[in-house]
Amino acid sequence: MTLWTPTLDNDDLPIYRRIADALERDIRSGLLVDGSQLPTHRELARLLAITPVTVTRAYAEAAQRGLVASAAGRGTFVRGPRRDGALPATEIDLATNVVSVPLPTPSAAALQRALSTLGGSYIAAAGSERHRSAGAAWIGRRTDPARVFVTAGTQNALFLAFAAAARTDETVLCESVTYHGAKAIAQLLRIKLEPLPMDRYGILPDAFERAARGRNVKALFTTPSLQNPTGIVIPDKRRRDLAAAADKHGITIIEDDVCGFLLEEAPTPFATLLPDRTIFLTGLGKAISPALRVGYLVAPDALAPRVQSALAAATLFTSPIVAELAATWIEDGTAAKLAAQKRAEVARRTVLARRILGRRANSADLRSPNLWLEVPRRWTADTFADEARRRNVRVASASSFTVAGEVPRFVRISIAAPPTAGELESALHVLAAIDEERTETVV
Repeated sequence: MTLWTPTLDNDDLPIYRRIADALERDIRSGLLVDGSQLPTHRELARLLAITPVTVTRAYAEAAQRGLVASAAGRGTFVRGPRRDGALPATEIDLATNVVSVPLPTPSAAALQRALSTLGGSYIAAAGSERHRSAGAAWIGRRTDPARVFVTAGTQNALFLAFAAAARTDETVLCESVTYHGAKAIAQLLRIKLEPLPMDRYGILPDAFERAARGRNVKALFTTPSLQNPTGIVIPDKRRRDLAAAADKHGITIIEDDVCGFLLEEAPTPFATLLPDRTIFLTGLGKAISPALRVGYLVAPDALAPRVQSALAAATLFTSPIVAELAATWIEDGTAAKLAAQKRAEVARRTVLARRILGRRANSADLRSPNLWLEVPRRWTADTFADEARRRNVRVASASSFTVAGEVPRFVRISIAAPPTAGELESALHVLAAIDEERTETVV
């Protein structure tokens, strides 16, 4: 049996969560290795002066994260990452674009304040003054709360932006590979998406300039900071060139900043460069939790009435209970703390991915939660994704993000999705093993 006494963080999390966190930390550091037998429930309870029931909850939490496994009559053992490309026992998700860190339990005061918003009357479609002010504070840049719309998540904000910027059969330009949720919105609204070529700095300004001359082109949809799926951050000079072209041709820019919180220092937003022609949107689903369906949209005055109408028609208003909890966490610093934790976690995992995948991950931005990985020539994006799925690892094929034309030989790997770094490491070794195999594959 391993003589392990966890060092617990001094925070407000329940003690069972702090034990599980300490266990994950010690596995990641190498202090605990694959196969190590952990202290019994009673022994660890005695060492920490807690009840065995609490230890049981801690080990159950660790098992849920994939850190440990229990054998009847034998005890609890560490499940370290596999380095031989062997199949994980259960499927590991590298397809969902989410950054996994433990979510704090709302304080009783925060919950009470959120529940106090229950009432017998409707609120304004754009949200209450307090909730709009919280959104403005989250966005920063001295954003005017009066221009903020509180939405039911970033996807809802994107729907409102498309509905406000273009009508049926009109065209919205976008990156050649783009967020699949934007493709779904355009299809639903019968708006034409037209892809623009990209290089490692994002959309090519000359291509945008040519396409913007089209009669029915109304908007450009872009994710300039940590673009999904490529992870590209458009540099400041190119943003200024694109903004100038949009202004020249009367094009609205829809700027999706959903992962902008991962950049401590980002290039100038389009919303600053071209405020009268930019619909800016962000949210808390990535920064805090997918369960916190709150987004914020800032619209230019000319498009604000259309956003207001679309919001009222689509959702009437965002749940004030959820918006209140979001406002509380923004105001008390919880949201900023979680964003900082996620930035650090993404950076750690990118280093891990580079170590395992080598040159294949060299283009990864240390701040991106996704790797845009080129697959070997013997595979297509879909067949590589299918083979990974057969080996219990899910990745997202480029076909999900391609707007038109030939699907590039890439897959998106969401390195921040697995609950633990150990699961990520196991999954990356599986992908590396697929890449290194020299067997013939029909594509």
